[in-house]
Amino acid sequence: MDIARPEPKPGMTVARLQRLAKAFRAAVRSDVAADFLNATSALPWIQPRRLYQDPESKDLFPSSAIAAIPSEKRWKLVSRAFHEHDYYEGRYGTPLTYATFLDALADHGVATVSGKRVLDIGYASILPLRLMACLGADITGLESDRLPHALYSFEGDSGEVRTVRGRTIDRTHNGRLRLVRGRLGVDWTPDPESFDLILSRNTLKQGYVHPRTEHALEPNVRLKLSDAEFLAVVRRSLAPGGVFAIYNTFDPADTGPGGDGRCPFSQEQFASAQLRTVVIDSPDDQRSLALFTAAESARNDLAGPLGKLPPRALLTVVRAV
Repeated sequence: MDIARPEPKPGMTVARLQRLAKAFRAAVRSDVAADFLNATSALPWIQPRRLYQDPESKDLFPSSAIAAIPSEKRWKLVSRAFHEHDYYEGRYGTPLTYATFLDALADHGVATVSGKRVLDIGYASILPLRLMACLGADITGLESDRLPHALYSFEGDSGEVRTVRGRTIDRTHNGRLRLVRGRLGVDWTPDPESFDLILSRNTLKQGYVHPRTEHALEPNVRLKLSDAEFLAVVRRSLAPGGVFAIYNTFDPADTGPGGDGRCPFSQEQFASAQLRTVVIDSPDDQRSLALFTAAESARNDLAGPLGKLPPRALLTVVRAV
């Protein structure tokens, strides 16, 4: 007889993330990355929530949207339960590894996100957004995937976020979190000079944006704009002196599209878009390996794909001119 596994209790994943954050602090050097990890102390517990999926279109809906669905489709919906782990860690391993991205940016003058207007392209999980909002960032997450759009559509998922204490945090104002579904410059275009910082982690990879022929049918990042058009939107969205940064981790032995972690844009393309290159495809393996080592030390707390964390990383930073 099969024995049903008990559902995880709210607070268990938050406690695990706090333990992991403590282990990961050994892998970062900057105050902003340390503040990011310490902000796990302010994460709210998440009660189980249900989404309803159309088996044909695969669209997902929260319960608040069910009444607006035609009755002939409503009865076909399939209920799916999501728990705190799904909410914070999602399908791609713990997003706490975002701390290395902030740590690398600190080496290039991004000493704080407090008071900054930040856009994260392809966020996948709300966890890094929430933690940056706890640091006082006014952050917008952009994602084309239907699951995050539905999963994070409940009360309290977005809006004002109280800041925590930290060395890089100005507590005279709170953070703010906003979520947008779509593609930059296609479904959603920010007003000019809307952001001080535009970030992309493990989304804008050469292997995803410009896949090789043998990977053309695999899941990839389809910008639906030319490189020049996309970078023009990025430049218009940045305030003067604003930063656009890409941080990609990858496993060189991976034969799939994700194994090519290079920046999909060239220095010449950045220059044509009036974006001055600070570094492009700068190896950040040492920092990534330090995090991998910290993860190994916390192995008892690892569940899921974090144990497969690739030890290679490339950083690209450009500034609006």
